[in-house]
Amino acid sequence: MTEKLTVSFDGHDLSSYLIINTLDRGIGVSKKSRTQQRNGKLGVQFLGTESSLYSFPMGFSLIDDLGTKRRKLAEILNVDEPKPLEFSDEPGVFYLAYPSISGNIEEVLKVGKGTITWEIPDGVVYSKAEYEFSNRSLSGALQNFIVVDNPGTEPMLLEMEATFNSDNGFLGLENDDRSTLALFGTVEEVDGYHYETSELLFDDHLTKDKGWILNNGVTPPVTPERLQVGTVTYVVEDVATDEGYVKPSGYGTGTSWHGPSLTKIVPADKNGAYAKNWRSDWRFDFNTDGSTAKGQEVGHNSITYIDQNDEIICSVVFEDNNPSYERSDIAVYIRNQRVWDTRETNQFYVTGRGGQGPICRVEKIGNQITVSTWTGIKKTFITDNPDAELRKITWYSAAYGSNRPITNNLLRALHVYKHNVENWRDIPNKFGKGDVLTYGKDGMNIFCKINGMQGLQYRDPGSTIIKAPPERSVIYLAYSPFAETPLVRLKGRAVYVI
Repeated sequence: MTEKLTVSFDGHDLSSYLIINTLDRGIGVSKKSRTQQRNGKLGVQFLGTESSLYSFPMGFSLIDDLGTKRRKLAEILNVDEPKPLEFSDEPGVFYLAYPSISGNIEEVLKVGKGTITWEIPDGVVYSKAEYEFSNRSLSGALQNFIVVDNPGTEPMLLEMEATFNSDNGFLGLENDDRSTLALFGTVEEVDGYHYETSELLFDDHLTKDKGWILNNGVTPPVTPERLQVGTVTYVVEDVATDEGYVKPSGYGTGTSWHGPSLTKIVPADKNGAYAKNWRSDWRFDFNTDGSTAKGQEVGHNSITYIDQNDEIICSVVFEDNNPSYERSDIAVYIRNQRVWDTRETNQFYVTGRGGQGPICRVEKIGNQITVSTWTGIKKTFITDNPDAELRKITWYSAAYGSNRPITNNLLRALHVYKHNVENWRDIPNKFGKGDVLTYGKDGMNIFCKINGMQGLQYRDPGSTIIKAPPERSVIYLAYSPFAETPLVRLKGRAVYVI
């Protein structure tokens, strides 16, 4: 017994209304060559082929209730573009067909007969099954290519869904035969850029203990013996402005310079890098104000910058070492060498009270170290260790032997800025982590969407649709060098000649 042939169109079972009497689908699309005359030569030049519209007639019958069935068929077949057409004897494929309907239905008693001519503009059939491919390997890793196995006889039209795993500037696809060349986003786009700034490492106002270490620092070699002994006390002058100071409360004893020191452990920057290029300002008091025996007082006040090997990078010394006259001298040390000084003056007595008070500054950039004072002195020196890292700073306040200590010998505030701190400025990219890009062809229209929203502006105008030739081929992926590999999925139907 022959199985009844059924037909459906655009999802509607036409066999509920009609019986197929005749069906002539023929063999393939009619094709002929395109040629051009060759003047003065035999034969013609072959230019290619062309085909005519493929169509086939389907004769049918309507039985009983002809008016209802005729109107229902007219409603189903009233379409503006080709729709899926399926026959039961070809269960795995469908046509994209447009119905050309004869206006006449011959009615005899309760039987009507007519013909529908199915026009197939693209001249092929499509598999019902969708084939899916991706760049995920069997191990789960994402690759920069997709292997496509096309079982059809014609190129397979593919839709793409790309899920981005990081910021990304562009996505490109190209297959073996370059029939697919698709680009989304901007190839030149970068993730961001590096830039350098100066970063404040610390700014200590010495109104209280800020964690500076007592009597365990490095002091400048002004004399062979420099004892770090004694004690300190902290004084608050103004709570609102955090103004105050630390001063010796006891100098200890010794035959040379002796007194307390405080050492700051210099932190690294936000990236964990220690300062090689830096600037440091400090305020201090060094004077005999309020003394009744000014000419008899002596004292030492120094700031020493120390590297990772506990060696001196630079030290700035202020001294009054004359017990008979008021004298305030300055000396600069690079490494362990005194490289400059000024003696027998009294211009370096100072009171650094207040946020805008007189300051001293040391700045190191490369192999140059520049020392500046409130008096207008600015001297630049060369170090043979430009890569020294600033790790510690020691303040040393000392008296000499049994001489009367200078009345005011204190430290108010000190800060350090690190130069060349690496920073990163992110630039928003076309695609972000988690974004989903979809691309393909729906009928005659190309679509490109980002997270479900229209995104044709991201598609390069020269992009083709995505196709894969018959049998096995490879589609290669390109994306921003700073990006993680996106997950790219392709799906499509096999296409066969009729």
